[in-house]
Formats: sequence, structure tokens, C-alpha cells
Amino acid sequence: MKIAVIGGGSIGLLVSSYLAKNHDVSLYVRRIEQQTRINEDQIHLFKDSVSDRIVEVPAFSIEQLRSNHDLYIICVKQPQLKEVLEPFYRSLFTAPLLFLQNGMGHIAVIESLSQQVYAGVIHHGAYRTSDNHVHHLGDGSIKIASLTGSDSELDRLQVALNQSDFPIQQVTDWESLLKEKVLINAVINPLTALFNVANGEIVNNNHIAFLAKKISAETAITLQLPIDKAWEDVVRTAEATKENVSSMRADIQAKRPTELEAISGYVLKKANQKLPYTNFVYHAILALS
Repeated sequence: MKIAVIGGGSIGLLVSSYLAKNHDVSLYVRRIEQQTRINEDQIHLFKDSVSDRIVEVPAFSIEQLRSNHDLYIICVKQPQLKEVLEPFYRSLFTAPLLFLQNGMGHIAVIESLSQQVYAGVIHHGAYRTSDNHVHHLGDGSIKIASLTGSDSELDRLQVALNQSDFPIQQVTDWESLLKEKVLINAVINPLTALFNVANGEIVNNNHIAFLAKKISAETAITLQLPIDKAWEDVVRTAEATKENVSSMRADIQAKRPTELEAISGYVLKKANQKLPYTNFVYHAILALS
């Protein structure tokens, strides 16, 4: 397939690096400096902080986005979505779109697109250390589901994209898929950013764990998910990614906009009761920002 990956963050670099093995991948980025660096020095993929695999993927500016791709994978974070989506409201762009964002704040926007739209949740740890260096911190999978696309196209995408070292799985219920990811992000992201700790401290530090369990329960009630299972999922994720830097923590450290509104902000808007712990971390992250 001819695949356009939009966004040169950790997920965009990771997805490009693996899919380039079997597909014709083009990476579209916002900054000319990153475009130049990738085209001159390629993408360096580090696995387990040891191996360094150089992957050749051509980089272009987003302004150069072409309409001849078979699939567009949108990897930018929530604050950049509006800018990136502008071309897709033109009739030139007819190929399917796959969105890989945290949170659910973008659902109303992307459902209005005329293309077939798919949503995905990425269960890999990835950390970008420079414009063209990405560290793959833990094996996982990408789960994809259809929002406005057809089941047959979903089948085709899953078969085409799936790789033994980068598995792609399909699920039938996009809402449950995204809700479960929102819950994990609503707990781990703001707390690790607020206390500037690795993901494992969510369960290793008793005081952070106390806050985490409260936020997990508030979010589960709001999203109508089982409270006990929600906490089990948070614990399992925190332990599996114990050394990882959460995306919100990385954004705060780099003084970038966070995805707070699409995660904690989304939960607060959905709630029909007060959520004191979620409200606290929401305003705490705004204060840090």
C-alpha cells in the first residue's frame, strides 16, 4: 500500500519505521528542520535501548500532502488535529483515514469526514529522543475499529498492515476500545506528569496509587465501565510500562501543548456528578502548562 503517516512524533516515527518494511510509506511533518533531518539521516529505530535500525522513509511537509495515497494514518496529537484535517474536507482526498490519538475529544470532528474513518489504540511504548530517533520501549499491538468505514475495508486494512513484529488487531466496538484507553490515560497521564515520575510509580508509590484509584473509579463511573476491571487495567498497564515516560509527562517537560482536554477534560464534560480527584489533576496540569 501507499501509506501517508501524518505526524513526526514518537508514534508517527514508530509506525513509519515498522510499516516501511512492507509498504511504500511517506511521512508528513510540520517542521522543515525535522523533514530535513529525516531525509538526510533517515529514521533510527532503537529497540530495548540497544539495537539501532536505520529505516529509510521520505519526509515531506504537511503542506505537500498528496491525494494519491491508499491510506492516511493520523498520528498528530489532539491539539494539532484541526490544522491537519483541513485538506481532507476537499473532494481530492478519498482514501480511508486511521486515527491514532489518545482521548475521545476528536470523535465528533472526525465523524463528519466523508472518507471511511477508522480509530485505533496503540499499545506500544515509544519515546522520541530527537527529530529522527525513536525508542520502541515495549512490544504491544495496535487495535483498530471502524467508525464510519465498512467491515470489509477494515478486514482488508488489518490483513495488509499486520506484521509479526508489529501486530494489528481489529475489534468490533470502537467506543469500548476508546473508552478503555481514555480511562488508562486519564489516570496515568496527568499523575505521572504532575509528579514527574515514570509510569510504574502509579502503583509503586502508595500516595500516588491512592489518587490513581480514586481517579480510576471516577472515570469508570462516568464512562460506564466496571470499576474493579478498570483499576486492574490501570495496574496492568502501569506495571507493563513501568519505565516509560507518559505522553503528557513528555509534553510538559518539552513545554508542548498536552492532550488534557481530550482526556481529563472529556471525562469532566461527560460526567453528571462532581469528580473531585479528576478535577484536581485537570487544573493541576493546566497550572503546570
